[in-house]
Amino acid sequence: MKTIVLVILLVGAFVLSAGCNNLPVPNGGLIPAISANSLTTGPTDAIPMESAVIVSVSEKDPIYNTLDVTFAGGNGQVQVKYIDVVFTGSDGKMMTQKLNPVKNEIVTFQGTKGTDKIIVYVNYFNGNRYKIVDQLVQTRTREPSFTNK
Repeated sequence: MKTIVLVILLVGAFVLSAGCNNLPVPNGGLIPAISANSLTTGPTDAIPMESAVIVSVSEKDPIYNTLDVTFAGGNGQVQVKYIDVVFTGSDGKMMTQKLNPVKNEIVTFQGTKGTDKIIVYVNYFNGNRYKIVDQLVQTRTREPSFTNK
């Protein structure tokens, strides 16, 4: 009898200490293992075709280091409540701006001379939230028009 009680207690202890590292979030995805301020990219979510939208990230301006994020529309445009755009500079500073789901709507960020990061989250009226962009943006450089050989 003591053996059965001991086994049940051990099994209970293992279950309680097992922890869950894949906690669901409202959109059915997983909580990212990479922090938002990390300058590495992570996976993006797959969106059903009827809900898909397009958000583009421009190259950084080579002089002013600004970069634009533009909403380009898509099948799910009327289903979008709002869009969060998270900017992380190479200096570690973070900024979030809301991008309206209106075709050609633009938000602009003041970038750094280094590599910056943009993450775009689309929030739908039905409560779903998808990460559709997670990319690093570098300042473009001008290539010389000639080379010395």
